Amino acid sequence: MRILVMELRRSPLRWWFPVLVALDMAVLFGRAQWWIGVWPQASAAAQVPAFYLGPFLAAYAAWASGRIHRLGFEDQHIAGTRPRWQVEGTHIAAVAVYGGAAYAVGAAVAAAVSYHDAGPGFLWPGYLLLGGALIVVCIALGHLAGRWFPSAFATPVISGLACFLVVTMNGGPSKAGLFVLSGAPDVEVSPGRLAVRWGLALSAVAVAVLTPRTLPGYIGARGTLIARLPAIGTSVLALACLAGVLTAGPVQTARAEPGSPTCTRTEPKICVWPEERKYLPRLEAMAARVSALPAVITSPSEFHEQGLRGGKGQDIDFSIFEGSMWEVADSMSIAVSRASTPPFCQASDSGAEDRRMMAYFELDSWLAARISGAGQPSDIHGGPPGVDQKAIARLIKRPEPAQENWAKKRIKVIKDTPCD
Repeated sequence: MRILVMELRRSPLRWWFPVLVALDMAVLFGRAQWWIGVWPQASAAAQVPAFYLGPFLAAYAAWASGRIHRLGFEDQHIAGTRPRWQVEGTHIAAVAVYGGAAYAVGAAVAAAVSYHDAGPGFLWPGYLLLGGALIVVCIALGHLAGRWFPSAFATPVISGLACFLVVTMNGGPSKAGLFVLSGAPDVEVSPGRLAVRWGLALSAVAVAVLTPRTLPGYIGARGTLIARLPAIGTSVLALACLAGVLTAGPVQTARAEPGSPTCTRTEPKICVWPEERKYLPRLEAMAARVSALPAVITSPSEFHEQGLRGGKGQDIDFSIFEGSMWEVADSMSIAVSRASTPPFCQASDSGAEDRRMMAYFELDSWLAARISGAGQPSDIHGGPPGVDQKAIARLIKRPEPAQENWAKKRIKVIKDTPCD
């Protein structure tokens, strides 16, 4: 511990600590801030800066671990009284402490800004530990690169860029799962799969610490070969853990259904995960707009967020994507149109099917606009083919009788479609 304190006190990284914190803050608040007030989303957002801190710390670790070789102190280092692995481990620990402290500051800020709106609960540790594993992996790889190639410039730059590119291309949720971009409340970080990621991180540290650069008493090609034999041995563990990461499956798994979801006190009732309670006022307004739809429209008595009913209703249950209520309204519109029209049957010919589908598309678009209280947002592109969303936005501003007649015509087309 005394050696670690000494390393922390003399580490140049102490001058870079404000930069690390600034980088964390820039990533945390530089993206959209819809995550504020939802504990799992805030946890995932607090983890995202690890994606950038890791490569930065990899570059610094590569620079720091090569200092002894660049200054010509390799012999004194080898002849020291302490085992080589303790010295190397102290160097890695010092970098991890500074990086982890900056990461922790970001997590604390994410918790602080979420506390008022999020209500009971706190940050989910699984997401924070996942980001920690990514940081440790990058530090270990950078440290090892700096020992073997002690360039003061090339190795740090290459290490940082390589870590960033590898994580970008292979570390995402659908691949190695070293980071996530969202923390939807219906999923959580699996403890077992998180343990596999930490196994990879710790085995990478073992490789960086236990692999010698040279062995006393051996020189030339023979010495180079013997020096690399321990690296081969310690790398087996890292490769095994990497294989485990790639075959363990997604780091996020489905959560169990909550015993008591949070619901609006309205008719119809809209239910969400308890962690999404900050959206209740907006959902209550949407429920009021559903109840105000013309009499020709029939609405379900309840709407549910994805995952609340397990495998039931997954095709019509809504999700709150990046805080957007349009996604909620769009999913609810499908449930409402299904309740307002006959069960699906195979149309007798393609022409009738095309007319029915266009009627469905237009009806769904109108319902989504009514439920959301406005037309399709400008940042939402696409939608049902053939539907003029600007015309739908104008339609919902027309008098109620005109809108009801418009809806009746679409429902009539659907009901009158001849079926086989």
